[in-house]
Amino acid sequence: MSSPYLLSSGSRLGRVSECVVAAVLLAWPLVLHDSKFLLHVGVMIALYAIIAMSMNLMLRIGQLSLAHGALYGVGAYTSAILTRDLGLAFPWAFALSGLASGAVALITGPIFMRLKGVHFALLTFAFGEVIVLCFVEFVDLFGGNSGFGQIPPIRLFGQELGKQGCYLLAMSLAIACYWVLKALYRRELGIFSSALHQDEVLVTACGFEALRFRIAVFGLSAALAGWAGSLFAHYQGYISPDSFGFWTAVNALIINVLGGVSALAAVIIACFVLIPLPEFLRDMQQYQRLFYGLVLIALLCFMPKGIAGLWTRLTRRAKPEGGAS
Repeated sequence: MSSPYLLSSGSRLGRVSECVVAAVLLAWPLVLHDSKFLLHVGVMIALYAIIAMSMNLMLRIGQLSLAHGALYGVGAYTSAILTRDLGLAFPWAFALSGLASGAVALITGPIFMRLKGVHFALLTFAFGEVIVLCFVEFVDLFGGNSGFGQIPPIRLFGQELGKQGCYLLAMSLAIACYWVLKALYRRELGIFSSALHQDEVLVTACGFEALRFRIAVFGLSAALAGWAGSLFAHYQGYISPDSFGFWTAVNALIINVLGGVSALAAVIIACFVLIPLPEFLRDMQQYQRLFYGLVLIALLCFMPKGIAGLWTRLTRRAKPEGGAS
């Protein structure tokens, strides 16, 4: 029986294939060193992969967080302020940006995580809008609608990273997040999430503290979004509230739906399908959203269970041909 959780199983072949894909992605700049546009697309894919994986954490525990765009922004503004205004080095600002987003989630978690389903989604939507409103209204601190510019570029070991360096850093972080989350899903995190879905009352009766578990997952998820925001801020050199609104969280949700929530590898594949579309359609600005929407509708109609569901269907069809007993 094929596993619904990962496109690549825990077999040796699966691990080798993942390592090969990771090596190819990291070697991409060697092939495309003259194409700044394709490197930019690669950076955006990596950043959205991290955001989508952070959203995947929440979806695994049955919660839809519509504040993830704002938490992404908390990381971005924290890192930008620490480096530009306070003169902190990027590595420290990067670390603290994730901690700042995680802290916001841990502080609000004891209240928010008592709600479930649509109530939690609406609460996080409202909370995210409040955060974005703070970015707009506190002009002296965040720059308001005019944005926050002159953000120092990423410097590591005294060297400024160019497009290639930013791509390698962002993709390395995305790959690291994938492997860490994959390991967690196969251990306690995956076991507890599955158990809570099946019978939360029984699991709680056995002494498991479901609320604390959900709060911890919310904190980790927010931290990942914050670290992605830090990279985005320093890569762009300029940020504004528009980049961290409701639609950022919706895009992360769409990526998970297209990939398949229970298949982390499929979520990454969905990033490579969806994220390049707006970038390649920039010259068709008036038709960009229309074309993007039509492609998305077509994908969801032909693959209602996502890429993971398509993979399962194809492997089942191939089984008889392989002589399965």
